[in-house]
Amino acid sequence: MAKTPKEERLIILSGDARRKYSARVSFEVERSSYMGEINQVTMLLANGKNATLTRRERGSCGELNAPYVIDIEGFSTAAEAERAGMITAQSVLLSAVSLDFGLRLLYESHEPPSVRDRSSFRGGGPSLGATLTYYGGCSSEAVTSELINAMKHEMRDRRTILALELYTSASLEYNSRARFLTAVSAFEPLAYQNDLGPEVASFVSKVCKDLDIDCSIPEELRPSLKGRISQLKRESVRQALLRLCSKWFPGDSQAKNSIESAYQLRSEILHEGRPADLDVDLDSEYKTAASYLRRIFELEFQRELRVPSVV
Repeated sequence: MAKTPKEERLIILSGDARRKYSARVSFEVERSSYMGEINQVTMLLANGKNATLTRRERGSCGELNAPYVIDIEGFSTAAEAERAGMITAQSVLLSAVSLDFGLRLLYESHEPPSVRDRSSFRGGGPSLGATLTYYGGCSSEAVTSELINAMKHEMRDRRTILALELYTSASLEYNSRARFLTAVSAFEPLAYQNDLGPEVASFVSKVCKDLDIDCSIPEELRPSLKGRISQLKRESVRQALLRLCSKWFPGDSQAKNSIESAYQLRSEILHEGRPADLDVDLDSEYKTAASYLRRIFELEFQRELRVPSVV
């Protein structure tokens, strides 16, 4: 029988070995003031779990790239803890989008969360408490409220989480070109490419068969060519973005043109090493792309951002 949230919390707080697994997500924030100068706070979640947000190092107000960890506790298996850790990472990113500040996840492995066996650490089970102060930026209450609400979302696919991560980390880059490239790259994981239909698939398959018997093309080139030709069965990333713009911004041609222009400029810089128009203002282009990305995340998660999007 499933435990009530109150019963679940009592088991966790007792340090019971049945809930020995926890997950930790580490991250750094653009400025510590954006976190309301939280030193440590434990949030009681609706499912009975506890999430503790801790600042790793003390520093002056407004410290750049301030490091934090968030621990979520009380899982029977490592797999449950890992999934909860991914939801926590998603929640941290979504909160940064909502409050409109930069944040970068810090990895210990190939995934954001690290799973821990609490029974292997001395010092007993979890404790409840908070140390909060406020010096500007976001209030502590706003940060914890956003995190708790974001934790209610189910885990999205890895591509959506990657898009969130690219967007939130962009503003921590030190120059306008890196900020622009990182932010616009967040569109690509969101661009799910549809198949172009059976007629196109049949035509592409025929071309691949013709390639197999064409002796004029060196045999060592054929596998690579076949792979590239086979991709024509699906939309390009650009086509997918334009289609999705009609979903995200119906009837808004300016949004469609702005996103297409940003993606084209990104490709130009990556392929040529610089933009063709050297007068382009990359900082302004970054801000425009970032505004549309915030609006897209607002639509995809169906939640109102605390700091409203400007588009």
